Amino acid sequence: MTFGDRLVDLLLEEKVEMIFSQGDLSMVEIQKCAQQKGIRLVGPRHEQVAAFMASGYYCMTGRMQVAMGAMGPGVSNMLSSAVCAAQENIPLLLIGSRRQSATNLAVRRNRWLYAPMLEMFRVPCKFVASIDTPGHLDDIVREAFRQAWAGTPGPVYLEFDYSIQDMEWDFPPPESPARYRAQPRAADAASMDKACDLILSARKPILMAGPAVVRNRLHAKFRKLADLVAAPVLTSLGGTGAVPESDDRYLFQFSQAGREAIEKSDLLIGIGTNFPEMDGYGRHGPFAAGAGADRKILVLETDPGMVGVNRCADHAVVGDLSLTLGQLIAGLERARPTPAWAELSRLRVEYVAERERLAAAIPESEQIHPSRLMLEARKAVPDDAVIVLDGGLTILHKMAFFEQRSSEFLYTSTFSHLGSGLGYAIGAQLAAGSRRVCLLTGDGALGFHLAEFETLVRHQLPVVVIVNDDRALGAEMSSHMQHVGHAIEATFSPVRYDQIARAMGGHGEYVQEAQEIVPAVQRAFSAGKPALVQVVTDQKVSYMDAPPYADALAGWLGNDALSPSGLF
Repeated sequence: MTFGDRLVDLLLEEKVEMIFSQGDLSMVEIQKCAQQKGIRLVGPRHEQVAAFMASGYYCMTGRMQVAMGAMGPGVSNMLSSAVCAAQENIPLLLIGSRRQSATNLAVRRNRWLYAPMLEMFRVPCKFVASIDTPGHLDDIVREAFRQAWAGTPGPVYLEFDYSIQDMEWDFPPPESPARYRAQPRAADAASMDKACDLILSARKPILMAGPAVVRNRLHAKFRKLADLVAAPVLTSLGGTGAVPESDDRYLFQFSQAGREAIEKSDLLIGIGTNFPEMDGYGRHGPFAAGAGADRKILVLETDPGMVGVNRCADHAVVGDLSLTLGQLIAGLERARPTPAWAELSRLRVEYVAERERLAAAIPESEQIHPSRLMLEARKAVPDDAVIVLDGGLTILHKMAFFEQRSSEFLYTSTFSHLGSGLGYAIGAQLAAGSRRVCLLTGDGALGFHLAEFETLVRHQLPVVVIVNDDRALGAEMSSHMQHVGHAIEATFSPVRYDQIARAMGGHGEYVQEAQEIVPAVQRAFSAGKPALVQVVTDQKVSYMDAPPYADALAGWLGNDALSPSGLF
């Protein structure tokens, strides 16, 4: 069989369902065989977005997918999204074609469609390799998947000599991944007993979910644990969706009620989170108050190398998160029930009241206030919709006023990569089937890859895009106005994105009045095809009216300076 045919068989063994790649002569044999054998091919307009699409699909399924780039510029276009995947701990297989070995190894200048990409991918990727002969294909692909999943997941990169893609080779039968990758392991009984003892002896425990909960599809198990612990539930930004924000146990960690719960807690249980910087490393702000250094820390983590880096732990349960969560649930079910916090109901009531006060306090503005946009959009977006987020200040308005009611929330919560939204939304919609996907984005972020709206139309993916159009990079404009007095290349000309959406074959809505938002969003969801709702918002809000919780979220700027020598 050919190199390309064999590569597809290896991908099928790993349950790959999607290859995100433009059609190209240097990958045509792989693409032909993939199409023949049932792997779906989705071609982006830009290869950077191919990796974002694969990331979105993974976030919805927990299954690793493939993005491919053509030799030279196509491969280099994937580099920044490889960096993003590395920072978000997303396993991706990135494959790039390369000029033939004779050209690759030659001492020459100005080679056509050539750059030494392997070394560039070595920094962000967990594993890189060059395939120059079909005889090495099996071993290298196995190692790539092994490394991508080992410890903390991340991207891997393989490149191949394009001239060997249709070279025939006598391959042995493919191996099952179970024969070349370690299988998930549970924690030992003693470690789990200690975890149960910590929880049962705590008077005021709190639960915090991280991105590993939602990416490993562990929502049901996490909620079962929350039932047993009967504690306030918080999430890191990447863990949003572990429980709906409408759940009676949920508290937004930056709210007054959330901060009080943290301060009063005597045990912090982190599930699939290493307490990222946006959470004050789990040791600043409210984490330093109240019990502070005396608060016990229990973590469930897959990778032992992640334990204790940002915040020291009193006990760490290390093992496959699905298995260890199941063990913890079983251990608590055998023990006496944990009494609920006496204050939990009060804290939840106060949190809901805080949201209502914030909504009532949204100021009137010349054009639509971005917070008003989120509040109105929430009325029209289906509760079970998959929510994708992209932007700067847009994320702050979303967190305060767009309640997350579904289990699905996708956002580059660590690297905060502007322009990732459309790619993530495409990948999410491919995985979501009949469930609808809604992208909440700023106009600045949308502009990075607006051409991908055509990809939505081409593949008939009915994503609804809601655009906070303040004609600016809002966060940057705010800083410029404070420090310079005027914006420097942080504002845009007015653009009719709705007309662009219609010109590409989708549905477009243009909104200038707040009362028009709900019917416009409802029409977009009813259109049955890709839709874009452009909401013209007040540009001045970015520097005259900071969103709620902006100060708390901005705390990351000084986190490392607060305690340079101490880890609680």
